[in-house]
Amino acid sequence: MLSMALLLSVGTVMGQVDKAALKAAQKEAKAQMAEAVKMDQALVAKINEKAASVEEILSECKKGQALVRKAIKSGGVAENKLGEAYKTLADFAQFPNNVMLNLSQNNQPFDTTFFYSNLKTLTSALQGEIQNTKVTKGETGNENYIKGKKAALAKSADFFLYAAQLFSNGEHHDKALDAFETAMNYKKLYPEVAEQVEFQIPAEQISFYAFHTAHQGKMYDKMDALYDDAVKFAESADVTKQVMIESYRERGDTATWANKLRELTVENPANNDTYIQMLIAYYLKKDKEAGPESNLMMPYVDEVLAKDPNVLIAQYGKAFKLFESEKYDEALESYKKCTEIKPDYYDAWYQCGLCKYKQALALNSKVSTIKNQVEAKKALEKTKSLFGEAIPFFEKARECAPDEPMKWAFELRQCYSVTGQAAKAAEMDKLL
Repeated sequence: MLSMALLLSVGTVMGQVDKAALKAAQKEAKAQMAEAVKMDQALVAKINEKAASVEEILSECKKGQALVRKAIKSGGVAENKLGEAYKTLADFAQFPNNVMLNLSQNNQPFDTTFFYSNLKTLTSALQGEIQNTKVTKGETGNENYIKGKKAALAKSADFFLYAAQLFSNGEHHDKALDAFETAMNYKKLYPEVAEQVEFQIPAEQISFYAFHTAHQGKMYDKMDALYDDAVKFAESADVTKQVMIESYRERGDTATWANKLRELTVENPANNDTYIQMLIAYYLKKDKEAGPESNLMMPYVDEVLAKDPNVLIAQYGKAFKLFESEKYDEALESYKKCTEIKPDYYDAWYQCGLCKYKQALALNSKVSTIKNQVEAKKALEKTKSLFGEAIPFFEKARECAPDEPMKWAFELRQCYSVTGQAAKAAEMDKLL
């Protein structure tokens, strides 16, 4: 019973303290709001008379915002007075917003960070006023006034895009992304005006800008979250895909980079020569590191060529791998396909000749080891024949690079010499 009495006593005291604290808070909030309203009215009068400087407007509005925010945060503003409090706060945010936009139009400097924080104050204040003001109709009603407030809140959506642009220009990527995300989520944040919000650019373009801002700021988690919407911006979808893929290499995840790049290039090989070349080089390096049993590159180029057999770099990559594996007949066919795609392709013509030339050299090295004279003679004739078959290809290479004899004259001299064409061999000697 004694414990119960003590609890009741403490409860009574606490109740009295709470009431006293609330009364004090209400009194302080009332005084703060009275001061803020007085400041607001005085500033409006000076602005209307064009007697307020830019510095004075910004300074007074910062003070006014602090007063109103403190009053609202204290909980001391009566519920039926919240609409008025938010109206005053909106005034203190609207004036600086107008001033800084005007400075921008005249190419004059202003505080971008304050512009953004003030913009957030403005939109939250307009929303607070709309939510806490009862709409009344008729001649003396406020219906049209609230419509105007809603229009102002809807219009402010574009200002977040402008703030994002300002931050991007200043390379403040985190702030720029925050502004972009606010714009993208504006209808959810401010459902009161969801049907009135209309951006000057489509939603997917905003996502595109946000995605690339996240990339510039190396905010890879944000990039991942924004990608699906950003890639819907069809005009730059290929760029977005490429940036996304490259980001994996930036993160040090080359395996995912290669897999994503493979998907992209196989899906659309015709427009991705550079990336196909990069991936061929990557697979060749991996094959070399893993040893002769590794074969990552060939299945990839076969996938590309199955989709589009006229991708030159893929045909050349396949030919190169076959040549490297000393599969000269197969390599020759792939190099010949390269010349069909690009008739003036020096490298492909030269490599065609080299396929025959290498076969000739390999066979020639064995002639002396053949004991049967008949077979040895056949091998020698075959060797000469292979050197002769190489000549037309080397001559085509010569046509592609006539002023660069160091690229083809040595092999042609050898071929002409072996096939008994001494005059032409001498001509090559002179060029060398």
